[in-house]
Amino acid sequence: METMVSVGDNGMMMSEIVTAFVRNRGAVLLTRPADPKHDRWDGLSAASEGNSATLAAQARRIVRGATGLSSLTLAYAGESFTVDVEGGKRTIHPVLFDTGTRKIGELEGVEAVEWVPPTAIRDRKTVPGLWEAYEQVAPSPTTIAADTVHGAAALSIRALGVLRDRAAVADEFEELVEMALELQDARPSMAVLENRLNRVMSGAERSPQAVHDRAIEEIGAALDADATAAATAADRLDGPIATLSWSGTVRDALTELDDPVTVAESRPDREGIDLAESLARSGVDVTVTTDAALPAVLSDREFGAVLVGADTILPNGDIVNKVGTRMLALAADRADVPVYVVAARDKVATDDTFHSEEGPANVVYDGKEEIAVRNPTFDLTPGDLVTGVLTEDGLLDQRGISVVAAQHRSNAEWVDKL
Repeated sequence: METMVSVGDNGMMMSEIVTAFVRNRGAVLLTRPADPKHDRWDGLSAASEGNSATLAAQARRIVRGATGLSSLTLAYAGESFTVDVEGGKRTIHPVLFDTGTRKIGELEGVEAVEWVPPTAIRDRKTVPGLWEAYEQVAPSPTTIAADTVHGAAALSIRALGVLRDRAAVADEFEELVEMALELQDARPSMAVLENRLNRVMSGAERSPQAVHDRAIEEIGAALDADATAAATAADRLDGPIATLSWSGTVRDALTELDDPVTVAESRPDREGIDLAESLARSGVDVTVTTDAALPAVLSDREFGAVLVGADTILPNGDIVNKVGTRMLALAADRADVPVYVVAARDKVATDDTFHSEEGPANVVYDGKEEIAVRNPTFDLTPGDLVTGVLTEDGLLDQRGISVVAAQHRSNAEWVDKL
């Protein structure tokens, strides 16, 4: 690792580095150099170029140059901080990326690489400040509450990561009770987040270590469930597909289908564009349109199905999803196009409450007149407009939804037993 080094007024050596973490399936990539003089675990670090405005770009170049990974999504660029090192001080600029693969090239000058839960950093001989660097980029209830781009499944994985990380440093089980409830309150409209946290807390013994280990197991099981649900959709559907918004499960299904896809841009954050670009990089034939135009497009072209994700599936069969889903389902019903929802069973809620969320008002109107603004993030699509819910266990009918809801209610009882 090369380091930018300078000498301060007091003669102390000062250095600056960018440390990049790469995350896949809840684990991060750690490396250990071959040089026995520097036999400490690290992420991927190199000298900072000294321009804070381009730290994420620097980190991306570091990762790509070292591993050959080209598919990297910036998750978070954390606050810089300074640590004591031998002979002086070091400023660390941490950055976290997500990647969909662990296939990396041979790393020059590196003796060992491992994909490990981030909490394993605490149990290893590492370069100074590595755990603190990870904490700067790790998910938190605040970042989960503010995230308007990622789907519910992805945010549930991040919530499990928060619980895992907190369990690694917690002294008492009660600290994790508070954290689990805070995470659930961060996104009350997303049943999958609540259900997966409940399964960890209800199945773990009352100790931080037990919660930590259960959270790691649940992250793996949740990722497998989402992937299997996507495969279920790919097996059942055929022909051109219409969709909207961002859903990792929808993306995976459409990539396997390899049929033409029309995507609504999903205003105001345009996460539909992110989906379209991801599909295009995978070789899918993609067309993008506006949210308002998609129903008209559905009526004048031939489509095999509408496929959407779900933030929540209510026990009565209604679907809570990105605003625009209801309009698309109504248009599909008029055009006689089937509507399918692809989601893991964990997205079934425990009750029929629709938790509405409002986005920023100024993206709708930022003028000076006294005008009331509604900017709902989600809408409610009646279950009778949905042809079927495709899950990791196949097509889930109304009775199946009711059974799953009862299972989730049972897992939620841990709170009452405190």
